[in-house]
Amino acid sequence: MTPLRKLRVASATREYLKEEEERDPLVRKVFDGLTWRLLHEQSPPGYPLPDSHPTRYLIKKAYRFPVPRLLRLVYQMNEKEVFIELAQVVDFNEQENS
Repeated sequence: MTPLRKLRVASATREYLKEEEERDPLVRKVFDGLTWRLLHEQSPPGYPLPDSHPTRYLIKKAYRFPVPRLLRLVYQMNEKEVFIELAQVVDFNEQENS
């Protein structure tokens, strides 16, 4: 399936993901799965963030059982590209505090 858009990732976000991947190699697979969805789906998956202009979306994916973790991405999307601004990896028990 041909992607509908190109992917761009903020440099600080790219560095953050690289550091997280060194600690947990599964981060790369989860990130790749989420970005595949972003590049191939017609409408933006995830949740629009209120009061953001241009509209930003939040998408998250739980992974790694039995120690559950969560990868969150904040991104913008248009017809031509997806721009990932932020990423955050948290343990599920830390999620309630962030």
